[in-house]
Amino acid sequence: MATDWTGVTTQAAAEEAALEILNGFGFSGGAFSYTPASRLPDGAPGLIKCAMPLNLDERTLENWLQHAHLIAGQARPDELPDVPLNQQYDPIRRQMITRLKPKHFDMEQLVRDKRETRNVRNYQWVKALMAFGIRESYSVPVFSGYGEYWSLAALRYEDAPRLRAFADEELGQLHWLALNLAQFCIEHLKWRQIGTEKMRHALYPRELECLFWAARGNTTGETADILGLQVETVRKYIKLANAKLNARNTLHAVAIAYQLGYLTPQTDI
Repeated sequence: MATDWTGVTTQAAAEEAALEILNGFGFSGGAFSYTPASRLPDGAPGLIKCAMPLNLDERTLENWLQHAHLIAGQARPDELPDVPLNQQYDPIRRQMITRLKPKHFDMEQLVRDKRETRNVRNYQWVKALMAFGIRESYSVPVFSGYGEYWSLAALRYEDAPRLRAFADEELGQLHWLALNLAQFCIEHLKWRQIGTEKMRHALYPRELECLFWAARGNTTGETADILGLQVETVRKYIKLANAKLNARNTLHAVAIAYQLGYLTPQTDI
């Protein structure tokens, strides 16, 4: 299952190489995705910026990436369709942004386990995924020093045999695949460059926190109280965030942060 990734230079070749490896493990297909900010200040996963389908039909991917048009600035949060596969309701992503190792998910078990699907939104999300024929998933996370989250979702469809248990060495091979896909997407597809367009430098956690609470309508003083900081310190962080985003003011910075996936539509789930 070894692949010489130095010779892989096109997305089609990367998809073919990745799918060959996944098929060797018994997977039907999957998706590889990139999130510029792995976790937002309220603990929710950041917004997916780019994704690569691996034998995943476009309808499933389009529904899964509900907010792609918001990133592109083509819609406001309140204009998004309220359908179950909205990625904000994904209970798997909520778990995986706190994990370093791959994890197996059985969709039928997820809908039965109230600890996994904590509310109706999570339950509907898993049921919608099952309606697209997906029965099992291995989620493989890759984090970087930039605070990013790269994720390989290896999937079994309903017409394929159940997955067997994988040894640690095999899980390591899946993680190696995810690492190589991330490197490929950085070098050849420029995903990191796309994820930080209009930015001079990546946002630090405190800068993102201050923008996050500003996006929720809090004043500088209220944000200072929430974060336990001095008002002038909050102003400094917002000023730095504005400069990194090439924003004219805080409102402009918030809008850019939404477009880049550093902030997501505020949704109670």
